[in-house]
Amino acid sequence: MLALKTSVLVALLAAATPALAQPAAAPAAPRASYDQVVANLRSPEPDVRRDALRALGATAYPEAIAPLSQLLTDPLDDIQLETIYTLLSFYHVEKPEVLDRKGLRVRPTSRLTAAAQRIYDLGPYGLIPQPVPVELTNGLAQSMFDANPRVRIESVYALGVMARPPLDGYAAEALTRLLQDPVEDIREATARVIGGLRVATAGDALVALLNDKSTRVATAAMRALGDIKAWQSIQALTDQFNYHGGKGPRAEAAFDALARIAHASSQSLFTAQLSSSQPNLRRLAAEGLARSGNREAAQQAGNALVNDKEVDVKLAGAYAAVVGSGVQSGGVATLVSALDQGAHHEQAMAYLVELGPRAIPGLDQALASPDPATRERVALVLGFIGGEQALVLLERARGDGDLRVVRAAERAIARLRKTA
Repeated sequence: MLALKTSVLVALLAAATPALAQPAAAPAAPRASYDQVVANLRSPEPDVRRDALRALGATAYPEAIAPLSQLLTDPLDDIQLETIYTLLSFYHVEKPEVLDRKGLRVRPTSRLTAAAQRIYDLGPYGLIPQPVPVELTNGLAQSMFDANPRVRIESVYALGVMARPPLDGYAAEALTRLLQDPVEDIREATARVIGGLRVATAGDALVALLNDKSTRVATAAMRALGDIKAWQSIQALTDQFNYHGGKGPRAEAAFDALARIAHASSQSLFTAQLSSSQPNLRRLAAEGLARSGNREAAQQAGNALVNDKEVDVKLAGAYAAVVGSGVQSGGVATLVSALDQGAHHEQAMAYLVELGPRAIPGLDQALASPDPATRERVALVLGFIGGEQALVLLERARGDGDLRVVRAAERAIARLRKTA
């Protein structure tokens, strides 16, 4: 099997990188072997390392991920950055947009931008199921402390895209230490990725950032505390909400975190905010009650918000209604109907994933929707719900007449099989 893989890679390398093969005038000369290209990654010559990087990247073969990862700590910034972008192409259907491909230099801007951030911000639905070797996560953990801040922030967001939660070990420890980075954008990025990768050991370090001078950093830390369900932060988050009078980005972020933790001690606070004049607080209150495990309180939230004039609040009420009274509430149908609404489909997808198998009947019906975007999103959601019922529906979606739906179904099936 290994010999077959190597032969395939050799063919791809020869086709993708004529610079590594002999000139066309000498067709009888041997082609560069996969092992030789991997060895070239350690060459003292930057151009040789760069050619090997591009050759292996062109194969898009998962076996190349581990050896490519050694270039994450290359002494040249441009090779490090190109390695990050190349590795990202293995893991996501979207490719990073590099501002200056020739030199991969940072353009002057008021904020430190990252090409990997755009991929991270797209969320998990475009991920390609791939192995995540320890060489990759450890390499990124090291490059997160590079002297160049651009390399550091790209490494953080790249880890957020390519690693899988819950993250622990060396990379998790590195993220926690990086919360002290002097660059505001890197602290914000690190807090976001800690939450996304569910680094449960970072709770105390995140609490220390609640009073960060940067509101962006503090709110990212609060969101992360909610994502990792850090119960030790409940009092500090409640204090933040009350201190800011329930208004402003810090108060809202604190309330969002509490709604994600959904501890029983916060239920009275959630109930009080169901009638708030601020739509975001009504939405978050419904989410907190739905996740609290108190079905009666969740049903109360659903009843209170079923006719809310704000669509996002109404969707949160539908989510709570399903939790409180089951699929007979009609909440699943409300959520499914939002899959074709550009402004709210991501919110609806997240709720459907959280509902899990309870959403299957509504998703089954939605696969017959005349709207291909709805069918595509159904397939993506099913890939995260999982289970035999989801696989049956995904196999049906593979026969869809729209290529986007077929590809979404195939990625979802691959993801479920890899998880299994």
